[in-house]
Amino acid sequence: MTAMGRLSTWYRILNGTYDMHAEPVESLDSVSRWLIATRSVVFVMTVNSVIIGGLLYVLKYGFSYGLLLPLALVVLGLVSAHAASNLFNDYWDAKHGIDTSQDYFRPAYLPHPTLSGMMSSQGLFSLGLVQLALMVSVAAYLVELRGPLVLVFAGLGVLFMLAYAGGPHPLKRVGLGEPSVFVVWGPLMVGGTYFVLSGTLPWWVIVASIPYAVSVTTVLFGKHIDKIDYDTKLGVKTVPVLLGEEATKKVLKALIVVAYAAVVGLVVTRFVPVWSLITLLALPRALQLFGTLSKPKPKEAPPGAIMWPIWYLGFVFNHNRRFGALYVIGLLLCVLYPVYI
Repeated sequence: MTAMGRLSTWYRILNGTYDMHAEPVESLDSVSRWLIATRSVVFVMTVNSVIIGGLLYVLKYGFSYGLLLPLALVVLGLVSAHAASNLFNDYWDAKHGIDTSQDYFRPAYLPHPTLSGMMSSQGLFSLGLVQLALMVSVAAYLVELRGPLVLVFAGLGVLFMLAYAGGPHPLKRVGLGEPSVFVVWGPLMVGGTYFVLSGTLPWWVIVASIPYAVSVTTVLFGKHIDKIDYDTKLGVKTVPVLLGEEATKKVLKALIVVAYAAVVGLVVTRFVPVWSLITLLALPRALQLFGTLSKPKPKEAPPGAIMWPIWYLGFVFNHNRRFGALYVIGLLLCVLYPVYI
């Protein structure tokens, strides 16, 4: 494969438009394998949380070039933690007897690192340790920069990461996976980034993290609705399994309304300038998502579907990407032109 061909493959994997089953994993280069194994398509959610935390800092204190290094390190550390979480998730699911055949949801839409022959179980665990070690190294440097309280954020992040799929009672198996995502991608990531840059964590930053934290949480709801039948058979008690599909769809719609209402509330209460209202431009995609949620999932893969049996997740994730991008753009304009109501 040419250099341009590899770059195209990497881009499509990161963008979620690459057909994972179009060619055997043995033919992929090492970077493509890493991107697939770590489920890199969702790293954008982590990067957005860091950028939001950084922009909230700049909104309060102004910009300086000295911010760039710690901000880049936070991105590196949190993306490494996210990668480790996804790798360990696959490792522990296999150990718990969930991802054990090609009939289960996970390897049906995306090559499983071990079931696909991409790597051994030990190799999967070792790669997770490498990502975790990178995250710990970054955290150690940030402790020197900002002080020992950084360890609180890093420690809580590792705890959620390991407890999500590992341990005797994984969070995602007892209906706590969705709430943990809200905490991690909101207060921990956004708040932690702000703390690394400023040494403080005012409560308004936590409040300002709510819209995006809710939006990320909806992505997990979409995924778990798609796999509700699989999880029910295996006794994995996600929120959709506990509430049922129709009730969960109503909760998902309510969460999306909450995300937009939170943005409006932040502007009205002068937590952030008016430019944050640009996020409302994502509403057409939210309405499209509402329409999809109001209909039953197709019984067979529609033409052009490349990650079936994913269905609702695709629409929810596309909405999250639009919502997150506009929230970031809005905050950037708030920094450049801080106009309040």
